[in-house]
Amino acid sequence: MRETPELPPLPERFESLIWECLKTRQTISEYQLMRYLAEEGLTEFKPDLDPLIMFRAHFLLFHLLYRLQDHWILESRGWLSIYTTDIHLKAMDSVMSSQEGSGQELFQDDPVKSYYLDYSEFLNTQEEDVLSLLDDFWRKMAGSPIHAIGPEDRLQAQQRLGLEGQTLSMQSVKVQFRTLCQLHHPDKGGDPLVFRQICDAKELLIQSLKVM
Repeated sequence: MRETPELPPLPERFESLIWECLKTRQTISEYQLMRYLAEEGLTEFKPDLDPLIMFRAHFLLFHLLYRLQDHWILESRGWLSIYTTDIHLKAMDSVMSSQEGSGQELFQDDPVKSYYLDYSEFLNTQEEDVLSLLDDFWRKMAGSPIHAIGPEDRLQAQQRLGLEGQTLSMQSVKVQFRTLCQLHHPDKGGDPLVFRQICDAKELLIQSLKVM
């Protein structure tokens, strides 16, 4: 039986910044909220292109938001609704009178919430775990099964990343991926399709290196 890790304290001003942000607007996305917090000095939430750093910023934000959700219910401030594209505060009376019935969403089991409140997930997740999660996500989005990686697939991925004719390593693939992200990430004005292709190529090469 593993020990329950000590939970991190809320960063200074975190609760007040979230409250001031949400009480005056209808909704905000996770990315917008992360940028807002970073601009206010909470740099641990600054969006980053590095997968592990981004995962930790995302996980920490959701972990703390779910803790605020429980805290604000007890204080009758409202129900904090938490989704990546939609974070907003619902008035308690609207939740209690919702069609779902007497505020059932306040008390029902939520496996997503349980995941983020388990701080050991934050402590134990490493870069390879994040890459695996991303790979699984893209495969599900594309609806494509896992298949053997052939020489043509590998060559095409190398060409897409500008690594053709080079000896590959995990480090060289990751460094080149981050360089291309600076040019093609949608948040920097890049083409989402090109960025997706770069992500796919990087994941394919990482997977091929694992089995070599």
